[in-house]
Amino acid sequence: MSHQLLSERVRSSVDVALTRARIGHFLRAGSYDSEEAVEFLSAVTEHARDHVESGRHGEVRLELSSDHRSLRATVVGEGREGEAWAGALDLERPPPDAGEGQPDLGTGEGASAVELLAAQQLADDRRHLRTVRLARERADELASHQRELEETNQGVLVLHAELDQASDEQQRLLRAERAARDEAETARNRLTFLSAASAQLMATLQRPEIYGRLEKMLVPAYALAVELWMFDEEGTLVALSGSGGSEPPAAAVRAVTGRRPARGEPGPDGVCVTAFPLLLPARSSGVMVLQRVADLEDDDLMLGELARRVAAALDNAQRFEHERDTASALQRAMLTQLPRVSGVALTARYLPAEDGMNVGGDWYDVFPLGDGEYIGVVGDVTGHGIHAAVTMGQLRTALRAYAVHERSPAALLGLLHRLLDRLEPDLFATAVIIRFRPGRSKVTMASAGHPPPLLRTASGEVSAVEAPAGGMLGLPVDLSFMDHRVDVRPGRSLLLYTDGLVERRGESIDDGILRLGKGFGAAFRAGGDTESAADELLASALLGHSYDDDVCMLVLSPSSDTG
Repeated sequence: MSHQLLSERVRSSVDVALTRARIGHFLRAGSYDSEEAVEFLSAVTEHARDHVESGRHGEVRLELSSDHRSLRATVVGEGREGEAWAGALDLERPPPDAGEGQPDLGTGEGASAVELLAAQQLADDRRHLRTVRLARERADELASHQRELEETNQGVLVLHAELDQASDEQQRLLRAERAARDEAETARNRLTFLSAASAQLMATLQRPEIYGRLEKMLVPAYALAVELWMFDEEGTLVALSGSGGSEPPAAAVRAVTGRRPARGEPGPDGVCVTAFPLLLPARSSGVMVLQRVADLEDDDLMLGELARRVAAALDNAQRFEHERDTASALQRAMLTQLPRVSGVALTARYLPAEDGMNVGGDWYDVFPLGDGEYIGVVGDVTGHGIHAAVTMGQLRTALRAYAVHERSPAALLGLLHRLLDRLEPDLFATAVIIRFRPGRSKVTMASAGHPPPLLRTASGEVSAVEAPAGGMLGLPVDLSFMDHRVDVRPGRSLLLYTDGLVERRGESIDDGILRLGKGFGAAFRAGGDTESAADELLASALLGHSYDDDVCMLVLSPSSDTG
């Protein structure tokens, strides 16, 4: 509940002054001397004076809120409550005597109207004095600022003169900066081009593909046409791709001889030949010839560096081709012709991978044991290249040697496992070995981490042979293998194969084996030509598939049963 502090009628200017004095006394007693308090007091006085000057008597009421934190003033005309003005002042703290009763507004004893007016005048004088002092300080500051401004103006005049003098220099520096920025951007673009070109050139080991990628990089941004000339074994420059004639341009010969770029004379159409030698550390491997209209030395520096990278890419491709051809010849020399076995049709196929180092360690072999039995094997050495091919040859030879005294396929796998572990600790292999006797239906087999053989019945049904499979050959652990017997009677066929025939990206090996089984059942019909059937099986298994691993298979098909 609020407390009314004051209710005064104002009929003259004296009443207004007395009311202002009393409210001011209350504010000074509570040390409420903020700007908000002064504005509050002025607003009350102004509205009370408006009533008096308009000839209408008024009444000023002052109330303190119940929590002593807010002071509310109301100015109304007599009998006209609807025209009342009200204002409020938030107090930072309660009045000093708020807890003891109604705060003193000078209406009691010891505070006459004259005293209140005198106190109000004194307060007004003090405020006026402070205002005068503040005005004097502001005037001194203004004079100081005026002096500083005059000094600044003089400095500005000097600065303008210096700026006019420096303007030309600034423009010159801006032009130099722009030129340097453009040059840096051009250099950055050239480095980006060379980096991207190196990545593309080194991503292939096929020389024709290197030329194709180079042509896409340079035409038409840097050249109208591109030619690559390489030295053959006799030291003669031979066109790799893109050449329009059988003889290299004269500029190409000069570039190779001098080991530096050479230019030909421009033709009537303004096209000239620029040749860049393909430099290797100890020799030149050929020359890159560009037909160009513009002949910019800055581009020549970049193109010369590009030529060195082309030389490295072509040299890598040539080395790869040499190793691939050597490994391929070595592998094919070790893939011997299958023996002719009475009553049994033996069919084998081997295909190198289409991509990359397309020679690996896949092999097949069939050889007699001397007592009417035969050993057949299909194996796969991990890795590709000459190393894998040589290791495959060693395992093939060792198997023939071990089979002189050992007939069990499981025991033979154990011997090969221990040999590979000592021979090549970093290489591993899978294999499946079979032992069979023509005229008898039982075939003994053992597997070392190899895909399961497939058995086709005379009715065309195909199933995987559920034989115990040991670990891969060469693993640094002790392994044991077990023999398993399977019935391969006449009309049936047994397929041994390597994983290149069933593995595809994005497909499980079980799906690949299922697909191979369908092709096996359709191709190897009882009594059919096994050679044609092998070709049909390969075509169906590899249809629409670019294989990046070797493919090897061996098919055993008995034609009669005398045992």
